[in-house]
This record gives sequence, C-alpha cells and structure tokens, in this order.
Amino acid sequence: MHISKLVSLIGLPAVLVLVPFTAAHAQHPGVYLGGAWGAYSINESELDDHDDLLKAYLGGQFNNWFGIEGSWVDFNRLDNGAGNKFKADGKGLAAVFSLPFSDTSAVYVKAGEFWWKSDSVLSGAVGDRDGNDEFYGAGLKLGFNRHLALRLELERYDVRHVDLDTATVGLQFQF
Repeated sequence: MHISKLVSLIGLPAVLVLVPFTAAHAQHPGVYLGGAWGAYSINESELDDHDDLLKAYLGGQFNNWFGIEGSWVDFNRLDNGAGNKFKADGKGLAAVFSLPFSDTSAVYVKAGEFWWKSDSVLSGAVGDRDGNDEFYGAGLKLGFNRHLALRLELERYDVRHVDLDTATVGLQFQF
C-alpha cells in the first residue's frame, strides 16, 4: 500500500509534466531502417563469455510515443574449447514506446517476441534447434537531423532458456 501511494505521488505529477513536454518535441511519424553492431554476454553452465553480434531492423513510428519494430539478430559463435558452444540467430517483433526530448532524439523501451534458431551444446546437452521467447530492451536515439540518428541500446534475449545481455551501437535512417 505504501508503494502505491508513493507511485501515485510521484508518477501522476511526472506524467502531467512530461506529456506537454513530449508533445512539444514530437518525433516525425514514418518508416525507418537501420543496422547495429555490438556485443552479447552469456553466463550459462560452464560457458561464461561474450562475443559480437550484428543486427538489422525495420520499423514504423506511428506517433511521437509508439512504434513497431522488426529485427534480425545474429549472435556470433561462442566455444569454450571444452565442448560447450553457443550460436543463434533469429527475428524479432517488438512494440517500442518512446519519450522524445528533442525534435529528433528520444529515450525508448521495447518488448516483444524473438523467433530463434540455435546450434548449442551446454553441459553436454544439445539444445533446441528453434523456438521463440520474449525479449526486451531500452535505448537512446540521438538524431543528427530528421533522417539520420545514432542508436545506443541494451537488450535482453531469452534463447533456449539462456539469458543473453546485449549492448549495441547503430545508425537509423528514417524516410
């Protein structure tokens, strides 16, 4: 009960202050595409390591606070030399909720589903070949102009019940 009152006392005034601010700094609706490079880490069984990943994405921004984004992610192969290995790639679809702080820049959160294919051996057990699990993330979009932006993202994927933490940097082009 105490936490609900605290959320009400802080959350409601914050929303009332931020809504006019975001309307004044509306992003432009439209279609965008981009690519990113980054790293992912895995800490599962006897495989505690990190490697590179590549990501491509295509999305639609419907208004200043909501969009949908499809992505493709390729997690590079990890192999500890002791029989444990991990390799995966897949496609994702997510809802993206943005909070603009300028005409071209915003912070955002996203959540969605990730359809993956995996070639993994962890603790001697061969992993599932394909499946789907949830993923979520947060990021910062820094616009150079109306069409080009730098994106910094942190995401967590669940692939074969293995948590993958990612950090990426990329470029986004909006039409």
